[in-house]
Amino acid sequence: MVITLQNPRKIAVKIIEKWLDSNKNIDNIRDQYLNDNSLKDDRDRALVNEIIFGVIRNNGDLNQKMDILVQSDVKKMQNRLKAILLTSLYQIFYLDRVPAYAIIDESVNLTREIMGEKPTGLVNAVLRKATKMEKQDGQTVRPVNAFYAGVGILSQWRNKWVQQWGEEKTDELIQFFGNIPSTGLRRNRLKTNDDKSWIEILVSEGVEPEGIPGWDGYAYAKKIRPSTLPSFEKGLTTVQDPGAGLAIKALDPQPGENILDLCCAPGGKTALIWEIMQGEGTLTGVDKSMKRNKLTREGLKRLGHEGVKVISEDVVSFSEGEFDRVLIDVPCSGTGVAHRRADLLLKRPPLRVFEISKLQRKLLEHAARRVKPGGVLVYSTCSLEPDENEKRAQITEKKLGNDFERDELSDTIPAIWKLDKGEAATWPPRDKVDGAYVVRWRRTK
Repeated sequence: MVITLQNPRKIAVKIIEKWLDSNKNIDNIRDQYLNDNSLKDDRDRALVNEIIFGVIRNNGDLNQKMDILVQSDVKKMQNRLKAILLTSLYQIFYLDRVPAYAIIDESVNLTREIMGEKPTGLVNAVLRKATKMEKQDGQTVRPVNAFYAGVGILSQWRNKWVQQWGEEKTDELIQFFGNIPSTGLRRNRLKTNDDKSWIEILVSEGVEPEGIPGWDGYAYAKKIRPSTLPSFEKGLTTVQDPGAGLAIKALDPQPGENILDLCCAPGGKTALIWEIMQGEGTLTGVDKSMKRNKLTREGLKRLGHEGVKVISEDVVSFSEGEFDRVLIDVPCSGTGVAHRRADLLLKRPPLRVFEISKLQRKLLEHAARRVKPGGVLVYSTCSLEPDENEKRAQITEKKLGNDFERDELSDTIPAIWKLDKGEAATWPPRDKVDGAYVVRWRRTK
């Protein structure tokens, strides 16, 4: 069997090896390898995604199985060999499209090609033992099995959530995380007239869009590469989940206003604010990351939003004037979008929630200083954690005193998402969108 660089299983091994070797995000590593190796067949790209995300989502379970199957010390094993075993074990235990003997045959050949003859005996023996373990177990694999492995960071997250929400709601969330998410698409309101004509454009491009109840201007699609769509290149279409739009509904920007978007990169919310403003008024985006601001500027240019001002500066240092409306979308644990980034929770243990809270407090209190009397302040996260959401809002209100009060949210926000006054959140398993939280205040004096 000849294994080329374009072989999807080989690319999956290379990606997992790189992921094990570094602290880089799996999405960035994947994009680099897929772009460099020019996999043109969407089925091959889908297989790469299936394997790498499956390995990461079920990392704890696969590592436990590998500890049982490998006689030597797994911790001392080269990451390249570990990547071969992890990707192979995932296919044996979690996929049923390819017979086990074919997976073993290709894995042994792949080992021989990239590591030489010596490790092939180990790989062959481990995988053959794995097929017997699978037959003996006869078990139904739980979604995202690593959460239930009893060890590791994902198990820590599950324990935290059980304490917060109970067993049933936690399992509901983990089940949701086990699904491969659709890609959220949004139409550019300044370059398209209505949803109907935009959907027709997407269909003509080979997309099978699904409308999202209660969310005009959005659609979900599976198995697409947005950057290859002509409507994306022309700036008619962009990528954004409806959950991200919750913050903009809470902000409720108006044409002609002077608006500030803090922690704006990579600019998806900034673009939507400008479109709802109908391109009229002043919109300033601030983020300290020059690299991410480059992406913001490129995205705004593609959409035709050159009127937006983007500043690379630490948010807590920015002190230019007072604004009608201020949005602060703070760095957070990201648990609301963990289904989109398979390794996010592995890179951010639960303690991260408390470590980042000081920064969130600092950012929010500074944002409040940029709101003019009578103006609006909106705090948002893509987190599901109460410590970053409801509790953060309550603590901030004590600090702000009588200068700010909760303000009613727009009727465009579904009632089921609304919590206390001025406060709303999505719950991914229920709402089928990314997790998000918002709270809105109005400055009284």
